[in-house]
Amino acid sequence: MVDIPNGRPNWPKYTLLMHAIELALKAAIVSYGERGKEKPQLPQPGNHDLSALYAYAVAYGLKPRQNITDELPHLSELHVMHYARYPQVPVRPVALISQYDDLAEPIMSDAAAALRYG
Repeated sequence: MVDIPNGRPNWPKYTLLMHAIELALKAAIVSYGERGKEKPQLPQPGNHDLSALYAYAVAYGLKPRQNITDELPHLSELHVMHYARYPQVPVRPVALISQYDDLAEPIMSDAAAALRYG
C-alpha cells in the first residue's frame, strides 16, 4: 500500500500496521502465559500501548531489540490516541508509516518465534 494516495495519508495503512504489531505482541504474551511461563513483575499493559506491550513481552522472554525500544514509543503514542482513526494535531510530526516497516518486521518475526518455540 502506498503511504499517500491522492495527496492524503493512507490512514488504513497506519491502522493496519499498528494493529498488526499490537496483535503480534498480544499473541506472544498469551502464548507465554499458556505455556506456564512465570508472569512478569510489570503492570499488565493497557490496550493499544505498544511500548508497554513490547516491554511486557520482553519480560516474558521475547527477544529484546534496542532499536524497537527506541523507535516504538512514537508509533505507540499515535496508536493510543487513535490518530489514524481520528487525525488531530499530534505532539510531534507524523512520519510516513512506511518508516516503521523495518520496525514491524522484527516484532512479527520475534512474536512468531515465541509462538513456535516459547
